[in-house]
Amino acid sequence: MKTAVIVGAGNIGRGFIGQLFSEAGWEICYLDVSAPLVDALNARGEYPLEIVSNRDAVRKTVSPVRAVNGNDRDAAARVTADADVCVTCVGAKAIRYIIPNLAAGIRLRTAEGKGPLNLLICENLMDADSYIRSLLEPALTEEELSNIGLVETSVGRMVPLPDKALAEADPLLVRAESYGSLPYDADAWKGDPPDVPGLVPVSPFRFAVERKLYVHNMGHAVCAYLGMREGHGTIAEAIGDPAVRVAVREAMTSSVRALAKRYRKDLDPLLSHTDDLIRRFGNRALGDTSARVGADIPRKLAPSDRLTGAARSVSDAGFRPVWISLGAGAALLAYEMETGELTDPAGTFASLTGGSEGPYRDDALVFYEALKRGDPLKSVLALADEILAAHTPPVL
Repeated sequence: MKTAVIVGAGNIGRGFIGQLFSEAGWEICYLDVSAPLVDALNARGEYPLEIVSNRDAVRKTVSPVRAVNGNDRDAAARVTADADVCVTCVGAKAIRYIIPNLAAGIRLRTAEGKGPLNLLICENLMDADSYIRSLLEPALTEEELSNIGLVETSVGRMVPLPDKALAEADPLLVRAESYGSLPYDADAWKGDPPDVPGLVPVSPFRFAVERKLYVHNMGHAVCAYLGMREGHGTIAEAIGDPAVRVAVREAMTSSVRALAKRYRKDLDPLLSHTDDLIRRFGNRALGDTSARVGADIPRKLAPSDRLTGAARSVSDAGFRPVWISLGAGAALLAYEMETGELTDPAGTFASLTGGSEGPYRDDALVFYEALKRGDPLKSVLALADEILAAHTPPVL
C-alpha cells in the first residue's frame, strides 16, 4: 500500500487531502506537532469526516491513518524519506517551521538512493513553490534539491474551523463541503502522475493559481469584510445579504473578465465557476465565520495576494477594479477595528499593499471613508456605480 505523508493534520489535511488519498487506497500518515491529536489518530487509526450541505450531512470514515509527532526529527525524517508522496497544508505562516523536517527527510531519502519525492503544496500562497525552494536551498545540496518535486496545487474545498461543541464531543471530527477536485501543476511533477481520483493535472498551472486566489479567495475576502461591517457573523449570512452578494459577484466578475482576457479563456465557464462559488459560500452547514475568512488582513492586502493582486490583474487588463477596491476599503476598516484608530489611512493602506497607487488605492480610500461614517451599503454600491460610470466609456 502506498503512503501519503501529510504535513499538517488540520482542516485541509484531514478535511480534504486525507479523504482524497484514502479513497484511492493509500495509507495516510500525518505529521503534526499537536501531541494530543497525534495520539488520538494513532489510537483510533481512522477519523470521521462529515460532508455537509444545506440539505444533509453524510458521514465518511477516513482510514487507514497513523501519525508522527513533528517534534521528533528522526521519526519525521524517516516517514518523509519513505513516503510515496508528501503534502503540506500547514498555512502560509507556518511553512518555514516545517522546512527542517522536510530537509532532513530529503537528505535521508537521497542518501538511501531513493527516487524523487513529490511535495504537493496545498497553501493559499502565490509562488509557494519558489518560496519553499528558497527555504530549502540553504539546507540541501544541488543533488538533494533535485530529488524533490515542488508541486503547487489549487485547494478549492472549503473546510471551516471546527464547531466548539462538536470538537469537544469528538476532537477528530472534521466537517467540509463536497467539492472534491485538487488541480496540481503537471509540469512540476517528477515521474509518473499519481493514480488518485480528484487530483487533476493542469498545464500551464499559473491560470489555476490565479483563478483560485483572485476569484475564489478574493470573493471570499470581500464577502467576509463586508459581512463584518454589516454585522454578519458567518459567510453564509453575509452572502445571503443582497447588497453584499451584489458586491461580491461584481468583484469576482471583474476578476474573471481579466483572467479570461489575459489567458485567452472562454468567459462562460469562468462565470459559471463564479456562480457555483457564490452558491457554495451560502452553505450554512459549514458555519464558516466572517472572522476566520477575514483573518490576517495584512497578508490578504499584500501586493500579490487576493485583494491587491486581483486589483492589479484587473487594472492590467484595462479595467477599473472598483468592486475589489470596495472589498479593500472594507478590509482597511476591519484592520482599524482590530488595531485602533488610523491616523493616516492612506499611508496605512500604502504600507499594507506595497505602495499601491492609482484608482485601486483612491477608490479603496473613498469606500473606507463611506463605510466608516456609516453610509448604508446600498448607498456605497451606488457610489461604486457612479465611479464606474465616470471612468468607463459609453457602450454604443
